[in-house]
Amino acid sequence: MTGLGSGIDYESMIAAIVGAERAPKENQLARQEGMNHAEKNALQEIQFTLNSFRDKVEDLNSSRELQKLKAELSNDDVLSASVDSNAVPGEYSFEVTQLAQTQRDQLFKTSEGSTFSKGTISFGAVSIDIATVKGDLISAEGGKKTAHHDQVYQDIADKHGLDVVADAAAIKDILETSTNPDFDQARLDSYTSQQQGYQNTIDRLTSDGVTVEELQSAINSDPANDGVKATLVRSGDGISMVLNGKDTGVTNAIGAITVAIAPADIKGNTLDLALPVNGQKSLQTAEDATVQFGSMTLTSATNKMENVIDGITLNIKEKGTVNVKVERDEASVNSTIKSFVADYNKIIETVNTYTKSSEDKAAALSGDSATRSMVSRLRGVIGAEYGSSTYNTLSQLGITTTRQGTLEIDQKKLDKALEDDFDAVSKLFIGDGVQTGMMDKMMVVLDDYHKNGGTYDRRIDQLEYNNKQIAEDREKLDSRMEAKTLSLRAYYARMDSQIARMNQTQSMLVSMLM
Repeated sequence: MTGLGSGIDYESMIAAIVGAERAPKENQLARQEGMNHAEKNALQEIQFTLNSFRDKVEDLNSSRELQKLKAELSNDDVLSASVDSNAVPGEYSFEVTQLAQTQRDQLFKTSEGSTFSKGTISFGAVSIDIATVKGDLISAEGGKKTAHHDQVYQDIADKHGLDVVADAAAIKDILETSTNPDFDQARLDSYTSQQQGYQNTIDRLTSDGVTVEELQSAINSDPANDGVKATLVRSGDGISMVLNGKDTGVTNAIGAITVAIAPADIKGNTLDLALPVNGQKSLQTAEDATVQFGSMTLTSATNKMENVIDGITLNIKEKGTVNVKVERDEASVNSTIKSFVADYNKIIETVNTYTKSSEDKAAALSGDSATRSMVSRLRGVIGAEYGSSTYNTLSQLGITTTRQGTLEIDQKKLDKALEDDFDAVSKLFIGDGVQTGMMDKMMVVLDDYHKNGGTYDRRIDQLEYNNKQIAEDREKLDSRMEAKTLSLRAYYARMDSQIARMNQTQSMLVSMLM
């Protein structure tokens, strides 16, 4: 603001002085902060590509990626087959003679809506007594009815500040008497309907017995049941209770099943249980899957035969004969190698982006020794010779280095190498069990730059710390400049006061002279 005594714009002068003192330090901090951010972003981008490449190398450093096999089937309706690197290439003939299946038995077939008052059903450790089931259900419904009654009374007591025991008569009056001022017809209707529902179930269980659905639930929820399931199958003339084994295979058979229910103890049934179609009968026996492999019989409790032959797993679908041809999956390995080259090139391209300066500006990592060292080590691994394979170098596979440092593939040469010696290609990358391959040495280099405590990780942490220090320095600069501003304001305020007094003296002297 302008000085009252002098008319001088002191605030602009203060701003100019403080700005001139702040500018060099502010510019220095901003420049350093910008350089730190640029370096950090560059390191993070390079580290990201390194980590992606490391994941690829880790996958490649196993036989599952570079010794892939595939299975071709003459008839995939009979079975499907999967193979891993332990399989031996060749042709295999299988004949599926039996599929694995669960035991399945009909316990009985009755008319829809039939109810049961007595009888037993037993299998394994399970023993269902229908009369006991009936008694338990009556007790359960009685408990639900009482609990519902108590809850409605408690709700009324809570709402009107009553004691549910001492004021039971008053609560009953509120619930049931229409002249009571707190009566609620909707509440009474709901209460009456639910209470009647519970009573109807109790009456039905008492006079008629349990439904087929309640009997099914009792079987499935029995504590001794280890997984056998009862299901209901409805047909045009009735409903069948069917017992299903837990799993396929002979060892998972349900075993002996005993059903003792007299026709007189079934109400509402019009079907003759003496007829075979309506009585207890086997619908399906428990069977193991069987497959003929030459003169050998292969068996399994399930329709999946894992590693039935080293590295070969069969998933059986139906009976029949099928030939399985196991051969090298050259196309998949070819694609894997291409992916390796592409990920390596991504690293080189990213490094080039952040280390090569242009005419307009310097690169964030221009001249960075750590990055140069990392690239040099990667190139050393790529260009080295390996004794684990008859192919000693990548160039023998048609993979060579360009002037830009990236890799390029001679596809015809790579295809021929895979065709001529599939195993030798994989050994160049993963070793032969005695001598290490390229991927082991590549992992040693990459682990030094991996995100968890690696070289770049530590540098990124240091840059983040440096920027925190810059933020603190900026706060200190702000504090100093604020103190400087206050000091200058006080100084100019005193000066302005003195000028004001001088002006007053001057005016007085002038007036006296006149």
